[in-house]
Formats: sequence, C-alpha cells, structure tokens
Amino acid sequence: MVDAFQNLRAKRQRSLLALLGIAIGTAAIIAMVAIGENAKHHSLRQFQALGTDILAIQKDFAAPGLKAALTIQDADSLKSLPGVEVTVPLAVVGAEVAYGRNRASAAIAGVTGNVFQLARLKVERGRVLTELDRHQTFVVLGAEVARRLAAQGGALGVGVPVRMGGYNYTVIGVLEEALPNPLLPVDINNAALVPLPGVRRVTATAEITNILVRKTSDADNRAILHKISGYFSEGLRARPVMVQDARQLISAMEDEMRVHTLLLTAIGSISLLVGGVGVMNVMLMSVVERRREIGIRLALGARPCDIRTMFLIEALVLSFSGGLAGIALGVMAAALYAWNASWVFVPSLVAVPLGAGMSIGAGVFFGLYPAIQASRLQPIEALRSD
Repeated sequence: MVDAFQNLRAKRQRSLLALLGIAIGTAAIIAMVAIGENAKHHSLRQFQALGTDILAIQKDFAAPGLKAALTIQDADSLKSLPGVEVTVPLAVVGAEVAYGRNRASAAIAGVTGNVFQLARLKVERGRVLTELDRHQTFVVLGAEVARRLAAQGGALGVGVPVRMGGYNYTVIGVLEEALPNPLLPVDINNAALVPLPGVRRVTATAEITNILVRKTSDADNRAILHKISGYFSEGLRARPVMVQDARQLISAMEDEMRVHTLLLTAIGSISLLVGGVGVMNVMLMSVVERRREIGIRLALGARPCDIRTMFLIEALVLSFSGGLAGIALGVMAAALYAWNASWVFVPSLVAVPLGAGMSIGAGVFFGLYPAIQASRLQPIEALRSD
C-alpha cells in the first residue's frame, strides 16, 4: 500500500489526470441518479399534499362530436354513490385580474365551498369561500396572484376590490403557497377562486369541465372507478369523460422515473468508462517505465501474484480516491440543482453506494490488464530493458 502511494506520488500529474477522469464519471452517476430521485420525491410530495384518495373527472375534449358539459347535478349525483365522501365541480377560465394599476393574468376557477377541504388549502389571511357566498362577488386569491397584484412587494389586504371581467370582486382571503398537483386542473398559486354560480360574470362561456371526488377511507378503488364510469355511460347521461386516479398517476410516474434513472445512469457510466480507460493508460505506462524495477523484484523472489497485487492496489488507490472526490462533487451538484429548482433536497440512498461501487469496479476492471502484463514479465528480459 505504501509503495502504491509512493509510485503514484512520483507521477502525480499523470495520476491526477486519471483520478480526475474517475471523479468526473462518479460525480456524473451520483448527480444524475440523485437528481432523478429528488424529482420523484418532489412529485410524490405534490400528491401527498392533496392526498392519494382523490379522483379527477374531466370532460373528454378529444372525443368526437358534441361534448356536453358536466353539471352541478352530476356532482350531487356522484356524491350519493357508495364510497364517495366529497365532490367538487370546477369551471376554469383565463382572465386578467386588476388591482389599481397592477395587472395579473390568472386562472379564474369557479368552485364550491368544499374545494378548500378537499384540496387541503389554507388561508394566509382572511377566510375561504362558503356555500353562503355562492351569489356574492367574493374572491380568494392564490399566493402568486396576490403577490403580483400587491404594490411594490407589499401585502394585498383583505377587503380590497379587484376587477375581473368587468365586475368588481371583493378579496375575502389570500391562500398560503400550495404545491402544484397534477390532479387539479389549475395551479392554485396562480388562480383566483370565485363562487361557481357567478363565474359566468367573468366569461359568459364558462362551463364545468372537471369534478374532483374524494373517496372514503374504506372505499375500494376499482369499485369506485367502475361506478363513476358507469354513471357517465348510462342512457341520456352518457358523456365522454376521463377519470384519473392519484394512485394510477403515481404508478405511471414511478415507472417513468425508473426509466429516466436508468438512462441517466447509463450516460454517467460512459463518463466513468472514459475515466477507467485513463486509469488503464496510466498503469500501462507505469509498467513500461518500471520494467527494471519489476525485474529486480522478480529476481529477488517476488512472485507474479505479488507484482499483480502491487499494480492492482495502485489502480484501486486511484479509483477509490477519484470515487471519493466524485461522491463529494456529485452530491454538491445534485443539491445545487435541487436548490435552483426550489426542491427539498433529499440525499439518495442509492446514488452514493452505486457511484462508489462503480468507481472501484472500474479501477479493478481497467487495472487488471496492466497488472497481468506486469506479472508476466520475465526477470532477465525486464532487467535488459534499460
């Protein structure tokens, strides 16, 4: 081990270049796998914020022919199905919200009062809409919309009027920052929530295109999906709809993330392969330059396996040192990416062992050939090399 360090130190520039190749390859693997894991964790947090017991029913715009809108009666009828706890119809349109001279483009969502319970939305100040507000010109603003409307970074007060679609609406609440969720048809942070019956004041063509359903805790997922599909396929109520389930989306997302992680690992492995070739080149040059030393060792009684072990140790020292540097670089790169994407960074339990194992494996694999070449030298031929 001491000889290995001394030999590598003697050729430190060459050794550092090989070490750098291993470090970059290891860092690429760790960073890519860790970023993939953090993307998956971030997506799962979005579902956890809303819950995995949610179903989203959406009007199928891709279906041919006339597509009838969903109705409040549909939401009421679905609520009576066994296993359904809460239903929320939504009508979403795009419009401009004005407060004084400030303007903000936002999604205007016509909702019922129970949307705040279903989507687990919390107010930062003020209050939420209730069923008693259904005919009022009240609005609850998402955090980002309120921020853009506030003058010079100040807070938008409760009770102030904002203008939408030619009508003045009174702000009764501002929501806390909410995680985006794929099941919701709107980004709550960039939305203004108004009572469903009055959404046509903003846009006359507004219609209900989504119904959110929360199941009871003991409800069978397949049975609920079957009942909802059956409801929209019966007789005069037949309409083309798409039903999305949180668990189905999570499963599809995990499969997609798994493919991405494998792809990113393969790309990182190519970088590590290049670093391994660098290690092999360093070791082959070392064998050529140290032929006389190898001959002396063999002449003094060293066995071929001792020579093999010496060169393998040098290759392992290079790869292990490069692996440690690569681990530090990879974790730092993944943490920086997560910070830049506003994610909560979670260290990957897979990335570090994978990167370290692959770097050591590359050292053994690419160091084995030079070690075998050195062990096969004949003492007389090696001594005559100079």
